[in-house]
Amino acid sequence: MGAKQENKTTETAEKWLSILQLTRIGDILQTAQAVRLLKINHPEIKVQLVARKQFAEPIQFIIDQVFDECITLDLKTAINLRDGVKGSLKNISSQIALINKRPIAASINLSFSKSSTYLHSLIRSEYKLGPFFNEKHEQVIQDKWSQYLFSSVMRGNLNPFNLVDLFAAIIGVKKINTHLNTKEYSKELKNKALIHPFASLDKKRWAESKWTEVIYNLLKSNADLTVYIAGSNGDTPSYEKMTASPILSKFKDRITPLLGKKLTEVYDLVDENFLFIGHDSMLSHLFSFKNVKSLTISLGTVRVQETAPYSLNNYVLAPKTNCYPCFPDTKCSYFQCHADVPFHTAIAMSKQLLTANVIDIEKLRKDVTEFNLNSVDIYRTTTNNLGQLLLKNLLDENKSAKEVFRDFYNVIWSYSFSEVEPTINLPKLSKNATEALSMMPGAAENLYELAEFGKKYSRFILEEISNNSPNIQSIKNYSLKIDEIDRLLDVLITSYPLLSPIVDYAKVAKSNLSGTNIVEMTESAFYVYQEISTSSSIIYDFLNKLNIKKDKTTKLTSSRTDA
Repeated sequence: MGAKQENKTTETAEKWLSILQLTRIGDILQTAQAVRLLKINHPEIKVQLVARKQFAEPIQFIIDQVFDECITLDLKTAINLRDGVKGSLKNISSQIALINKRPIAASINLSFSKSSTYLHSLIRSEYKLGPFFNEKHEQVIQDKWSQYLFSSVMRGNLNPFNLVDLFAAIIGVKKINTHLNTKEYSKELKNKALIHPFASLDKKRWAESKWTEVIYNLLKSNADLTVYIAGSNGDTPSYEKMTASPILSKFKDRITPLLGKKLTEVYDLVDENFLFIGHDSMLSHLFSFKNVKSLTISLGTVRVQETAPYSLNNYVLAPKTNCYPCFPDTKCSYFQCHADVPFHTAIAMSKQLLTANVIDIEKLRKDVTEFNLNSVDIYRTTTNNLGQLLLKNLLDENKSAKEVFRDFYNVIWSYSFSEVEPTINLPKLSKNATEALSMMPGAAENLYELAEFGKKYSRFILEEISNNSPNIQSIKNYSLKIDEIDRLLDVLITSYPLLSPIVDYAKVAKSNLSGTNIVEMTESAFYVYQEISTSSSIIYDFLNKLNIKKDKTTKLTSSRTDA
């Protein structure tokens, strides 16, 4: 009797973490990687996943390895005409009751969609991280990492963090231990290649003819190689077009389609004899759980630093095209980034990885013309002193202006939000980078001055409010000054897009000011301007360390092109 009571007390005291991830399979897999990091460092914490049924069920075998519980939502069946409004509300309420059955210490919304924000509001938790609606039906994001994620991801290509590391930072993982390791899963000599030549958007995938060339050359050069092609049933026409080429006619018996197969079957099939080759996709994230050797070809909207598979010593091939990466709604009649990644380079890299687990750059330079290499970047995944996944450029030690600023932002955000310091080395700069950076000391000074003015007028408002008889007109005038400062900040980042992450973050932070009255909210606004001021000072100091001299002709003239 006493033992039963003790077990009941322990169960009652147990605290849970509830994570909402209502987006696609790839996002659930990246969330699972973040929770793996949490579990390694805090095995005592129970974690509940809330996901859509259609996206969770195909990878239930991965979810069961990582999470303690998974609540799957089927909104299509929950909301339907047959049950009516009352019946649909009852269905939804029953699903929410399942979530709230656990004593949830903290709930975390990693989806950033309107439906997940509403759902997050209905979860009974002591703390909420990520977006939710408050009692006034205002969207609120209280924690800094979620504010940063909301302001920066898919806004440009200056985010320095892999999404797994961002998710882990929001969850609050201290990476004392990590599941990432350099132990190779794949054999050096491999006789099988799994190719995933499809993607959700045409922008993100090569034309079939390019993949035909890749398959042909790999099979021709290796008589023992078997190629498996994975995809959905909807990819069948593209697969047929790809394999119908006469050059593949004598290799038909060595090409095996895996279209429409369950992910469990594909996952179990791929062993240490396989190399994975494909575009950025859910499959690349799936195989990262095994640390299968992989080559990811990133095109279109794919931001390599955000979505590279979360494992060590794997490779990413990406274009140097000026407009890459773009946005999903960016119109493009001719995919220049596709043309800038020659299939010859992908073939040469794949051949090396089939016979070894590393890319020998000097050998690659001999196998592929310099003309073909000039238009691409080749990255290998590695980590820094904080365990954050990084991409090391193997072709060029000289960093571009954007790469330099990504390093700056890694230091700024890591310290500002988590009080940890990543180690970065002083970069070597290309001539173009030096010229681009010469404009930035003056721009950083302008940013600092605007932030200081923001602090000044916020302080004036606080001082006026503290008077026995506050002057309402003075407060309005100071508020107008702050509005003008915010407009000038927009002008500044239009001219100097390398500074845009600071202002974008500040906008989200200001729209989520903490406080219940004008005094508290003005104080919060003051601290946002203080963060801008501090960040601009750090950038100015970094540029000084790089011996970047201020260009006296700095003007607000160029246009924002950080996409």
